[in-house]
Amino acid sequence: MLVQRVVFNIKDNDYRLIVAIAYRFGAVYIKFVGTHAQYDRVEAATVEDP
Repeated sequence: MLVQRVVFNIKDNDYRLIVAIAYRFGAVYIKFVGTHAQYDRVEAATVEDP
């Protein structure tokens, strides 16, 4: 299954949203929501939001 991470900039780059998209199933999974500073401390390819 092909799952790709996508990063969205929210509110003029103040916040970041990382999602994993499973195109085959048409599903989007939220992996991380945080400030730009918090985003700088995570690895976008592997982060899992609790």
